Amino acid sequence: MSYTDRAVEYRQIVTKAVCGKGRKFSQVTHTITPPEKLHTILGAWVINHQYECSKVGEAVEVRGSYDINIWYSTKGNTKTDVVKETVFYTEQVPLSYYDQNTRDASVSVSAAVTQAPNCVEASIASHHDGVDVRIEKEFAVEMIGETKICVPVYPLEYAELDDKEVASGYSEMDESSFDDLDPDLVIDDLED
Repeated sequence: MSYTDRAVEYRQIVTKAVCGKGRKFSQVTHTITPPEKLHTILGAWVINHQYECSKVGEAVEVRGSYDINIWYSTKGNTKTDVVKETVFYTEQVPLSYYDQNTRDASVSVSAAVTQAPNCVEASIASHHDGVDVRIEKEFAVEMIGETKICVPVYPLEYAELDDKEVASGYSEMDESSFDDLDPDLVIDDLED
């Protein structure tokens, strides 16, 4: 008996799946003012990065903070010190792929740092005694939700066939047997 001898039935399955993805690279400049007049910038780095995320409309909002540390010299390069400032941020990461048929009640989001906040440039600001620090960071986000998929269901006796018999059954299938498939079947009646 081949696969073409029987009508194929289809079944809808409710499952969790990736229903949205996005990525965002950002660059921002912060100005940090040390408590005393600085002479030279000796180093700048970012530590203690923390973040959380949530779904906001058709985007994922990432909220977090990090500490910027500036090591500098003062008093004619005779003394050094470090100034620390905590920066808070909010990033809206748009979803480049978003399945609007996902059931909102089941949605969960996650964010991964693909580039941790990093200082790419620190310079003495020309208009005051502060330090302009340019920070880069990048996030990749995913939205996982409940959705429906449609799968073909074959009679139980096909489960006993070995791989060669299954392959020959597929080769006997006529391409015209796919003509009557409904492409909207997967997303039809999602609210049921």
